[in-house]
Amino acid sequence: MGTTPPVWKEQRVVESYEIDMFGMLRPHMLFGFLLNSAWGHTQGTPYDFSALSERHQLWVLSKLQLEIRKPSQWGEQISIETWSKGTDRFYALRDFIIWSAHGEKAASATTAWMVLDKSSYRPQKLERMKDDFPSIPGKEEMQTKLKKVPEMEGGTDRAQFDVHFSDIDVNRHVTAAKYLQWILDSYPFEHHAQNRMTSVEISFVAEAVMGDRVTVRAESGPDGELLAVRRSSDGKDLCRAVMGWGERAPRD
Repeated sequence: MGTTPPVWKEQRVVESYEIDMFGMLRPHMLFGFLLNSAWGHTQGTPYDFSALSERHQLWVLSKLQLEIRKPSQWGEQISIETWSKGTDRFYALRDFIIWSAHGEKAASATTAWMVLDKSSYRPQKLERMKDDFPSIPGKEEMQTKLKKVPEMEGGTDRAQFDVHFSDIDVNRHVTAAKYLQWILDSYPFEHHAQNRMTSVEISFVAEAVMGDRVTVRAESGPDGELLAVRRSSDGKDLCRAVMGWGERAPRD
């Protein structure tokens, strides 16, 4: 494990290009911060990008649960903490806390990841991870739900988007935060003017690549609004999400 700390900590300043019209950090940008901090924690270990590439493997995100208590503001310096909770079968579990500039808990998240073989896309066993990477099994910010968000029974199409060059990550598929951006952009302006996203539970089930067109579909569900991002050509779900919203405060 070398000098890899059990808890990875980093600070970021919310920049002008990361905020919305209300001066608040966009949720998909916050999602990107979390992905970056997870990346940073693996650097120099057998599970960083270079080491996995040598073994012809890659990380993929299977599940995200995010709760936003207090949106971060333009110019605010926030702190991010992340740590591994260990593994559950083929899943590596990781939690996050985002602290405000005033030391308040601004957001919490939990994630489930898999290591896949690049050729077969079959998940790889993670038995050695407990010996090769520091974890804190008893430290749990949120309980990770490994069960996938359910498929829609009906729903209606809300928006379509094309995959562009800027959407593609180093693994040559659409970066995970982009799916949340598509979902948010499928809502009308009036909805965002009156409401802000307070939570999301999202399951990633397939990948979009360059040249794809995707459709965002929505329906009401017992636990909140259910959405899916589907590949338009074959109707396959790429991700499914349950969204939570709260009334936008005047200061937002």
